[in-house]
Amino acid sequence: MERALQQFEGKVQLVLYPIAFSPTSAIATQAAWCAGEQGKFWEFHHMLYRRQELWNRLAMPLDHLIDFAKDLDLDTAALKSCVESGRMESRVKADMAYGEQLRVSSTPTMFINSNTDYIVGARSESELVRLIRRELDHVQRPEQ
Repeated sequence: MERALQQFEGKVQLVLYPIAFSPTSAIATQAAWCAGEQGKFWEFHHMLYRRQELWNRLAMPLDHLIDFAKDLDLDTAALKSCVESGRMESRVKADMAYGEQLRVSSTPTMFINSNTDYIVGARSESELVRLIRRELDHVQRPEQ
């Protein structure tokens, strides 16, 4: 997705709402937001996807997530404290409520300039480029 978006730099914007469909993913999402406080949200986010099979079926994934944080040179004590404090919980709940409002039922779900038309599931870079171009052409044409 990143390479597709780079082709449209200055023309499109990515807005991310991480949706947590389970208590385990809620903890992981909170950890990502906490990593963001240290300037490494995206790095942590990408690591969560790369290592998903290591944590996504655990009832208590925080220790594994803290180990991942070490690989990113994060302050692990601060990250653990942040997650355990629950201060990101309201953000996760707000994103979940917004996702429910938009009827998001799986991830990834992508909306391209609309709250009604959406794409469910991963897409290739070329398909994303095609969809973004189509939408840009649509919004840049004057109404006739």
